[in-house]
Amino acid sequence: MKHFLIILLFLVGAASNVFTQAPSKIARSSKTARIIDEINISEADVEMFKTVTEKKVAELQQHIIIISDKDQPPEKRNLAELEAMKLFYKGAMMEVSYIDDKGETTIKSRSIENYLYRLKTLPFTRVIIKYYDIAYVTEFIKGPDNKFYAVATIFQEFTGFMGDNITYTDITQKEIEIVVEQEEDKFYNEKRWKIYLGNIKATETREHLASLY
Repeated sequence: MKHFLIILLFLVGAASNVFTQAPSKIARSSKTARIIDEINISEADVEMFKTVTEKKVAELQQHIIIISDKDQPPEKRNLAELEAMKLFYKGAMMEVSYIDDKGETTIKSRSIENYLYRLKTLPFTRVIIKYYDIAYVTEFIKGPDNKFYAVATIFQEFTGFMGDNITYTDITQKEIEIVVEQEEDKFYNEKRWKIYLGNIKATETREHLASLY
């Protein structure tokens, strides 16, 4: 009888362990679900994303204007180059385009580092780059990597001089990929949204005849 009671107590204890372990799996699943839900964004987040996006695109435009301006001190151009790099997501690429003598458009893709460096050494005595306002920023879409993506469209006017003569000019429509992700803020010990510029595509280039006269 004593042995029977010991066996019975062992079986009851084992069964209780099974039932106490089961809820922990449910709890872990619920916790995972909450984490996934937290990655979703509110309307206030979207408005903040758009505001920061416009600010970062404007900063890039100003940096490019300074880098390409050969009248600026080398130190200022180099600083603008470094600051421009900070705006981009690692590995971002830039498409550059130009119209050849036959009127055909050629597009090449370069790393952001290479693009900014070459911008300082263009074969013109003077370069003027102007920008129009952002035409629009698309809706932010959640990717499978839990980052959010959008596209900002801008129009860039490029004019290259040799002496006082314009030797090349065009207007290019560019689409800038916007990347939004959460990064750990070690100071505040929490995750915060970070917005970067991604790949930039040249979607249309046309000769700017008005600048030739």
